[in-house]
Amino acid sequence: MYTDLLNTLTEQNQKFFGPAIKFNQLVAKNIEQLASIQIDAVQNISNASVSQLKAATEVQDVKSAIDFNLSQVSAMTQLSQQMIEDGQKLTKLGQEFKDNLETLTKEQMQTAQA
Repeated sequence: MYTDLLNTLTEQNQKFFGPAIKFNQLVAKNIEQLASIQIDAVQNISNASVSQLKAATEVQDVKSAIDFNLSQVSAMTQLSQQMIEDGQKLTKLGQEFKDNLETLTKEQMQTAQA
C-alpha cells in the first residue's frame, strides 16, 4: 500500500517537475557554453594585447616603428576576424538554444494533450 502511494507520488512529481528540470538543464548547458566562448574571447584578446605591448617595447628606431605599425594592422585584422568568429559562435549557440527550447515545448505540449 505504502509502496503504491510512494510510486504514485514519485510519478506525479516527475510529471510535474520534469519540464522544469529539463528547462533548467538546458539553461545551465547554454550558460556553460556561453561562458566558454567568453573565456576564449578574453584569452585571445589578452594574448593579442600582451603581444602588441611587448612589440611596442621593442621600438627603438624608425624601421622598428614602421614594423610595429604594420604589426598593429595585422593584429587589428586578426582581432576583427576573431570577433566575427565569436559572433558566429554566439549566433549558433542562440539558435541551438532556441531549437532545443522549441523541442522541449513541443514535447510538453504533446504530453499535456495526451
